[in-house]
Amino acid sequence: MPKNDLTPGNEQDKDNKKEAFIPPDTNLNKLASDDLCFPVDVFPSPFYEFITECCNALNFPIDYTGTAVLLAVATIVGKSAKLKVKGSWYEFPAFFSAIIGNPGANKSHPLDKSFEPIINIDRLINEKNKAENFEYEQYLALSKKDKKGIPPVEKPKVVKSILHNFTPEILHQRLADNKRGCAIVSEELATFFENMNNYSKGDQISTYLSFWSNKGTSIDRVSMPVPLFLPDPFLNIIGSLQPRVLPKLFTPGKSDNGFLQRFLFAFPDNAEKKPINDNEIADEVIINYGQWIDDYQKSNPIEFDLETEKQKPKIYYWSGEAKTFFYNWQAANTIAVNENADTLKGEMINKYDVHFTRLSLILQLMDNYKANEISIKAVQGAAKLCTYFISCAMKVLNILENDSPVNQLPKNKKDFFNSLPENFTTAQANDIGASMELNSKFVYRFISDKKLFTQLAQGRYAKKSK
Repeated sequence: MPKNDLTPGNEQDKDNKKEAFIPPDTNLNKLASDDLCFPVDVFPSPFYEFITECCNALNFPIDYTGTAVLLAVATIVGKSAKLKVKGSWYEFPAFFSAIIGNPGANKSHPLDKSFEPIINIDRLINEKNKAENFEYEQYLALSKKDKKGIPPVEKPKVVKSILHNFTPEILHQRLADNKRGCAIVSEELATFFENMNNYSKGDQISTYLSFWSNKGTSIDRVSMPVPLFLPDPFLNIIGSLQPRVLPKLFTPGKSDNGFLQRFLFAFPDNAEKKPINDNEIADEVIINYGQWIDDYQKSNPIEFDLETEKQKPKIYYWSGEAKTFFYNWQAANTIAVNENADTLKGEMINKYDVHFTRLSLILQLMDNYKANEISIKAVQGAAKLCTYFISCAMKVLNILENDSPVNQLPKNKKDFFNSLPENFTTAQANDIGASMELNSKFVYRFISDKKLFTQLAQGRYAKKSK
């Protein structure tokens, strides 16, 4: 075990303090555009090449692919590795993340491409499960007489890493059966949020909060004679959202439960639909990325203690430089949290102490998982990623705190609203609507919305807000 006896304030640490991370300006009105540049340079090969080539050849935004790659690597790592932060504080690399952009911004394809190697692993395991299940069903079909003298066949467990459509019961079972952990990958994260409590009157959100913290939990159901224990669940969540649905999903009441605060948001300024080009992504880039995923899984199996039957993840430790850097970063981040005490902003920034440690672990594993120390390179990269994600979180918060009914409108209605003068007549609205290929029924229903307009007199209206 490496020696980690460095603490901030020691003389030997002074040279490292100049590397300390300074949190970005978290004033909602002072978002520097430079902070929103995704730091793809922190990714080592083959991830850097994969992210940049997906951008050059497939028009995948760097922010989306980079974030998806982080979550994909975190999923294949799962509970095979964890970082000892200090004392009894350990962290697995679990993340909840949302990539945000308007329709056509190419949000779904980066998810598919980044998780494709893990989906292929799931597919191979599924073929094996089919064969095992066939054998199990044949055994069940035997009579008691025929079963005598042959070893019993156990019901096979379904081991799956990527989940798309599922019930809470299936999610819990998958987490129990897959000792490495699982990831929810959703092209429409809004639907996932809305369905979260559809299956039960219980509080599903609190269960997900426990999953993010890797806290043990037990699931009791009438259908299960024995409770299902999840001693250290590992779950990643990633999906796409449109900016206009944010206020609907994260209302003030829903923001108080801590779910929003745990998300890493990828929210580029200029994520727009782009025309196709004639570039081709090199097969070698795709192969090398998939090979890393495959190699890591095969060379880092989930191990168990023979006596206690508990999992034995590989433990990573701070190097001296990395520990000093993290302490300085965390001290600076603490100042930002205290300056925003009792606010949603402060709560969001506060979670970055944990995000930093988990990002450090992932970057170290990407660079060299055979080592057992977190390098200075990994923590410097984690600091850059935190700067980016904090800036995106402030952008989300800006939308939530400055929301108006207009911002929640789909594009065609928002464009129509903006085209109307502050005061207008029904005839004017119909003329403007016709120029935008909107029929009179659509126009009438729209201008009758009392959240958007005030009726001044018969046939005369005024906008309420923008």
